[in-house]
Formats: sequence, structure tokens, C-alpha cells
Amino acid sequence: MSFIRGLSLASTLLLAVWGLGCQSPTPPSKASTQYNRLVQRTLAEAEARPDTSFFWLSNTGDTQARSLMLELGIDYLRYDRAADVLCLWTGEGLWPARGFATAPRAGTALTDSVGPRCEIEGSCRVETVSDTWSRFRCE
Repeated sequence: MSFIRGLSLASTLLLAVWGLGCQSPTPPSKASTQYNRLVQRTLAEAEARPDTSFFWLSNTGDTQARSLMLELGIDYLRYDRAADVLCLWTGEGLWPARGFATAPRAGTALTDSVGPRCEIEGSCRVETVSDTWSRFRCE
């Protein structure tokens, strides 16, 4: 009986971890203030850097950006200043990459080539969710 309980507990934990890995980040429509602050932090960092693009994990970057990424459920942030492409996503690897993209200086949503522009492998589906944001899923 103990073996069955252990197996049941292990199965429950595996499903919980799997479920967390599939969660999408909070959409910009539900957290516009936090997204605006994260975009401003990203643009400020870009101005302070000599390189034209950078990549943050949810545990890198400055303290304010890390906090915002964790709050929004974002694992990765990639910004390419020269191309004006900001990508924010979670997943990739075992789970599909799900996230949001924008051109922050132009104030427009990305509508094509999100995978290559965000440097995410796989086939991506993109839908515009506002004037400034698009949602993507890459598998």
C-alpha cells in the first residue's frame, strides 16, 4: 500500500510541475502597468549598453526587472535595440514557448517572423492582441 501512495504522490507532483511549465505569462491587458515598467527598464538598460541586443533570464538583469519578470510569469526577455524587438516568454525546451512581443520604440505589435526575431526555435503562431502587443506560441 505504501508503494501505491508513493507512486500516487509522485504522479501528482509530476502533473503539478508539468502544469506549471505550461502556464502562459500574464497578458499585457491584465497587467499593463507592470508591462510598461518592464519595457521602460528594458529601454533604459539598452541605452546604457554598447551592444545592440541582450537577453535576461528571470534571475538576471537588474533587481526591478527580475521582480517584474517573476510577477508576470516571464522566464526570458530578449531585446534587440537595432531591430526594435522586445520578446517576453516562458517555456521552450520541454514546453512550447508562450509569450508576448512588441516593438517598444515604434509602439507596434509584431505580426510576423516572431520566432527568428526572438531567437526562438520552432514553428510559431502569432496573433495581435492590442495595438502594441502580439501573443505568440512556438513549438
